[in-house]
Amino acid sequence: MRLTTSVLALLLLGLPAAAYAQERAPRSVLVLHVRDEQGRPLMDAQVVVGGVRGTSRSNAGGEAFINDIPAGNRIVEVRRPGYGMVRVAADFAPADTVRREVAMTPQPVELEGVTATSWGRSMRLRRSGFYDRQRQGLGAFLGREQLERMRPVHTVDAFRYVRGYKVLPKGPHQIVVGTRGDGCLPDIYIDGNKMFVRDVRDQAQALGMVSPDNIEGIEAFQGPATIPVEYNPLGAACGVILIWTRGGR
Repeated sequence: MRLTTSVLALLLLGLPAAAYAQERAPRSVLVLHVRDEQGRPLMDAQVVVGGVRGTSRSNAGGEAFINDIPAGNRIVEVRRPGYGMVRVAADFAPADTVRREVAMTPQPVELEGVTATSWGRSMRLRRSGFYDRQRQGLGAFLGREQLERMRPVHTVDAFRYVRGYKVLPKGPHQIVVGTRGDGCLPDIYIDGNKMFVRDVRDQAQALGMVSPDNIEGIEAFQGPATIPVEYNPLGAACGVILIWTRGGR
């Protein structure tokens, strides 16, 4: 019986040929589709396969790819800020392409340390009165540092971490509402200018005007008694959201 040079070398080293065959076996590929509860693709979800080095993140179409997966039954974990972690089991055969789809459920997270402690860090926010209102402690505040740690894909995602507010699916949109009433849309100001928010579509358009990367700070006031007078001329019963951009006046 003739042996290949590689197998013969393994035998000479005292290694079993089965280990060599396993090492040389073709690997598998995982193609994972990540969606929200409404079936829309979720971008930037982190995907990890048990026993496999490295991770992957879903693209704009909600797809994540992981290559070089050994054969066997493995646990796939999917994580994304603002959503509950998802675990699924998958069987991988040699040279196989495994396709899976997971739906992630929003899981609002309230950060205890959401108030920034660096007085006057941003001249932009200092001029807008952000730090003065923050010291009064009547609302919830997010600064640039918190936003960079959260890495929200869309501006609406940042409000999953804002005390007193939550994000809910509404048709094709994600909407921001106060925890006191699901159907109540807060007034929105961008760089001190009030946006026209009459319905869900208006709110989605207003929040979509600003990229998370261009936000210097966010203020959110839930009850009428907490809203600064200058942003509550007619009585904002549903609360007020102030967004300050990095390039605003």
